[in-house]
Amino acid sequence: MKQGLQKTRGTLDGVEAFLLIAEHRSFTIAAQHLGVSPSAISQTIRALELRVGVPLLTRTTRSVGLTQAGEQFLEHARPAISGIGEAIEAARSLGEKPAGRLRINLMRAAIVPLFEPILGEFCAAYPDIELEIFADEGLSDIMVGGFDAGVRLGESLAADMVAIRLTSPFRYAVVGTPDYFRKYGAPQRPTDLLQHKCVRMRLAAGGFWDWTFVDGNRPIQIPVQGPIIVNDSAAYLMAAHSGAAIGMFALPAVQADMERGNLVEVLSDFAASSNGAFLYYPDRRQILPKLRVFIDFMQANRARLHTHYWNKARLG
Repeated sequence: MKQGLQKTRGTLDGVEAFLLIAEHRSFTIAAQHLGVSPSAISQTIRALELRVGVPLLTRTTRSVGLTQAGEQFLEHARPAISGIGEAIEAARSLGEKPAGRLRINLMRAAIVPLFEPILGEFCAAYPDIELEIFADEGLSDIMVGGFDAGVRLGESLAADMVAIRLTSPFRYAVVGTPDYFRKYGAPQRPTDLLQHKCVRMRLAAGGFWDWTFVDGNRPIQIPVQGPIIVNDSAAYLMAAHSGAAIGMFALPAVQADMERGNLVEVLSDFAASSNGAFLYYPDRRQILPKLRVFIDFMQANRARLHTHYWNKARLG
């Protein structure tokens, strides 16, 4: 346990009892408020005074008063306890209605296809929710990053996450410009890529994304090399369009360019597939209302999101 937490453990024990006694000048009334016996209140105050190191209350058979130390303690403790109460109420309010900041972590390339159809409607339906859309190519841990949920491809999800499908499965495509293949020829097998110029995607952990293929039932990973390194999906597509290198993409991202002849696919017989895009979030017993309504909204609009996702791919 961290040092700071060890030092503060038990700090608030007895403070509520002290404030009640200071307010009512009575151990008996304070005990009634807390639902305990007067003797239990006396033991609690004695333990508090031992921790503080000085007497806080003066007691006689007829009255209860504050020592000078007790007056000082009261002056500082009252606003602090009030602040804790306000913090509890603020947190409780987020558990009662859809409100607060909802942070969604997702791949940059998925933002427009998945959010364009529903963003305005969701914000209009839930005006007390502040939606933060955070583009992240690095497969960050949403719990470490303080996110409520994320959008990832199914094969990238941790097993302890709850996942809700947003799109159908799709395959990957290795593409390049017609000029590139006129200059360097087309690879015939995945291993031929080791002799080609490929766009490399740097991952958040510092390494590079290996390209995955399937030869029959056997998966193949190729640690491609090339003159361009990016960490962003838009830059990755730009690099492939430049003709300087070839890239591997989710088919929806390059479908329109392939139909227009701007990009040409190779190695389709070895294409690997993805499970599709999923909304995912930690498996918790209690889900705050802001996330629950977002999950329900995405599920209710799943068919529309799927259609828009593929239309974006075809129309560009």
